Amino acid sequence: MKEVVKISGFILLIIGTLGLLINEFVFDWGRAAAITFAAFNIAGLATLAVTHRGMRKI
Repeated sequence: MKEVVKISGFILLIIGTLGLLINEFVFDWGRAAAITFAAFNIAGLATLAVTHRGMRKI
């Protein structure tokens, strides 16, 4: 179960980073898209932090 959560954190980071780069250099989707992809990045980082803390306790 922890591996699935850990992988989902990386997936969220990849989606967020690629979305921000595409929004900046390829398309101009606007501020709402930038905030959405930044939220993906924050959620991915938070997921990885929680899983790292949980694995360190064990």
